[in-house]
Amino acid sequence: MSFNFLDGVVLSPDDFNMDENVAFIDDFLYSNSVTLIYSPPKQGKTWLGYGLSTTIAKHESVKEVIYLDMDNSLNTLKDRAVNQTLITNPKIEYVSNSKLRCTPMEHLREISKEATVGNFEGIVFFLETTKDYVDTDSKSQSEEFMKIVMKMRDAGATIIIMHHATKSGSTISGVQVFINSPDNVYELVQKARDKNNLHFMLTVTHARSLVKDVGLSVNTKSLKLEKLDEVYSTMSTYEEEFVRKTKSVLEKAKDGMMQTELLKAVGHEKTDKTARDTLEKYVDKFWSKHQEKKGRPVTYKLIS
Repeated sequence: MSFNFLDGVVLSPDDFNMDENVAFIDDFLYSNSVTLIYSPPKQGKTWLGYGLSTTIAKHESVKEVIYLDMDNSLNTLKDRAVNQTLITNPKIEYVSNSKLRCTPMEHLREISKEATVGNFEGIVFFLETTKDYVDTDSKSQSEEFMKIVMKMRDAGATIIIMHHATKSGSTISGVQVFINSPDNVYELVQKARDKNNLHFMLTVTHARSLVKDVGLSVNTKSLKLEKLDEVYSTMSTYEEEFVRKTKSVLEKAKDGMMQTELLKAVGHEKTDKTARDTLEKYVDKFWSKHQEKKGRPVTYKLIS
């Protein structure tokens, strides 16, 4: 029996003759998928997005990266030198809310009209951020947003969505659709800032594919993206703060500092065993130590 409503929509074996998904970053980011990354404000989502976009744009399978920034002002973008980095890349199209002639959601609806089968193959979209498109606590608005995103994916696109955590930072904000609809969901935590390098850990909270937790570093000047050094990825919150303060103090002490005065400068007593152990743990990683001879004071210097 034949029905008109089945014309052109029934799967056939030929429909599965598709290319394998491309690994833009092994175990983390793949083509033709929806990845949602969430964190509290000021954790560096935008810088991570910039690093990801420049990395993805280098891949030969990528035709175009479309960065839809509905969050940041032109002044902010200028401060971040977007005019000298991202928009000069021939593969990157940077869209700012400041130039839209409609609301962000209306613009997304316009995009969805072109989301026909195969039309977005090789196209990567960044959406920043969900709260600038919809009220993330509204079930109807959020479901419409994610339905459009799914339609874009089914047209061949890869989509990376920047999203916010709750005010406490303990979990993803908004309704359940932001957890259930994406292929993979990551929690982002900024581990440390080392001069121009931001270090991030991304932890899988929900996944449909075989992805893993990953650590990444982004240089805010060059936008170069690299896997995070293991030293940073295993640091506790206490160690991150200790290292940050110690490096700041040692940067001003060109001739180095002895242990007691260094510990005092970063807010610890010389009897603080945890602080002394942490100082020792990161010798030859962030700072060196030197002793003229046995019995003499040990001097610590920042490793440049």
